[in-house]
Amino acid sequence: MIIGDIEKFEQYHIYAEHGLINDPNGLIYFNGQYHVFYQWNPNALDHTYKVWAHVVSDDLVNWRRLPIAIAPSLPEDRSGIYSGTTIEKDGQLCAFYTGNVRNDAGESVASFQMAAVSDDGVHFEKLGKLFDQPSGYTRHVRDPKVFERNGHYYMLLGAQKLDLTGDIVAYESRDLHHWSFMGSILGDQLLDYRGYMMECPDLVTIDGRDVLMFSPQGLTAAGDRLQNIHNTGYVLGEFDEVNGVFQVTTEFKELDQGFEFYASQTLTHGNRHLLWGWSGMMPSAREKQLPTNQVGWAHVLSLPRDMAIVDGGLRQYPIPELGDFQLVQPEAVTGLGLWRLAGDKWQVALTSKLSIQRDGDTVTFIRVAWESGETEERRAKVTGDVLLVIDNDVVELYTTSGDTVMTARYFD
Repeated sequence: MIIGDIEKFEQYHIYAEHGLINDPNGLIYFNGQYHVFYQWNPNALDHTYKVWAHVVSDDLVNWRRLPIAIAPSLPEDRSGIYSGTTIEKDGQLCAFYTGNVRNDAGESVASFQMAAVSDDGVHFEKLGKLFDQPSGYTRHVRDPKVFERNGHYYMLLGAQKLDLTGDIVAYESRDLHHWSFMGSILGDQLLDYRGYMMECPDLVTIDGRDVLMFSPQGLTAAGDRLQNIHNTGYVLGEFDEVNGVFQVTTEFKELDQGFEFYASQTLTHGNRHLLWGWSGMMPSAREKQLPTNQVGWAHVLSLPRDMAIVDGGLRQYPIPELGDFQLVQPEAVTGLGLWRLAGDKWQVALTSKLSIQRDGDTVTFIRVAWESGETEERRAKVTGDVLLVIDNDVVELYTTSGDTVMTARYFD
């Protein structure tokens, strides 16, 4: 819940008070609070301009808006403050982001990796461009993920090679100011999951296992997999910090098998690992006809999810701070709330435009698209009971086993 908003568009999710939001950025626990930054165009319902908006929370449930954290002001970021991360060093919050430059026609023509620093986590001083773009890649190099290991700092960047295929590259630093290019962390791995661009890389170590997350663009759908316009997923493996190589040991798996989830980012606090995403990845024609556009806002962030490694695989769970899920019969699911459904054959109709059904080990979302009236479906295999978090116009489905998450916007 957003504390202080006069009109609360959602009860559980972080949303745009006006304008358009997208990727979560800079997630961190700093000075006793959870900080979530995110992409925001406060001026229009499109992606032509971006700042880092900022909310904080003591409990992951109640959020308070703070002033814009970082806005365009330099030649290298004059058209937008694009995605990135934060890290704490010597009591300061250090932010890393991609600055975007557009020409007079509104076309994106350049991008730069940038840094800013803050003493209080609220007010940032820009440090400017960090380095030139690497050779062998197009201008599409972005979304820095910075992390520390054994006294060294590493930056991962999503990239597009000159042959127009996706990649993830790494840089190394001792001080967060001077960076050395290490090259591709993937080499010839994951060739079927590169697409034409790989965005929003993230690397987190959970229960001793390295988890590499990224958002490839341009993958081909395969059965019930990879059905969205762009996708977000992960592989397990091991990051070789000496050579800057990630050795992949599992197949690529989607983080969410619903409709809109994209651009995941993680937050580690102690032994706890949380994941957010943007619940808004959709074709442009659909985005332009979002029903919320009529009242001046677009998109939400996903809820934070707890992550763990179980039986060698990644599991995702709703955070306990949300509260208890009420065990009910399907017909008792009446809308807003936290619901738990047992049994392996049932159907829930949230509105005339969205229903959720389970048949054995398969859950299906059936939705009527708001812009076209066409029926579309998403399916996933599940084990355990199903947990539903139902907000005003977005639903997230989890399982007690943690094996599946599905997200969908819905409008009647």
